[in-house]
Amino acid sequence: MEPIIFGIYGNSNTGKTTLIVDIIKHFMQEGLNIATIKITDKKISIDKEQKDTWKYNNAGSNLVVFSSPIETDFLHFKSLRTDEILKHINKIGKYDIIIIEGAHDKNIPKIKIGNIKERENTILTYNGNFNELIKIIKNGINR
Repeated sequence: MEPIIFGIYGNSNTGKTTLIVDIIKHFMQEGLNIATIKITDKKISIDKEQKDTWKYNNAGSNLVVFSSPIETDFLHFKSLRTDEILKHINKIGKYDIIIIEGAHDKNIPKIKIGNIKERENTILTYNGNFNELIKIIKNGINR
């Protein structure tokens, strides 16, 4: 079965991250596998200057992998469209729900939070009714 994919968008400090954390916790209790994507317009990186991974990229490596006993991080030094990111996620594992914070892609169903211009394919403006939101997600936003 294909994963349920949806985005959440809104201005800064409107509760997007808090809502996504609550959604993750809710569905994890049901035993579902969740993947999340954070999209930002800001030109920032999680890679730290002068660390080994930064040095590898600075030398010209397009993909840097950091692996430790607790995690593996893939740093792909190229901006990807949402559909390309989703293809990579599907190669990594099987997920029941994929949540995209900051979704712009017109093909992704979206939930709007707060006073922001509505984006294409917005299916709900979140008004604080968490149970209604969970019901909509469970019914399969994009099925």
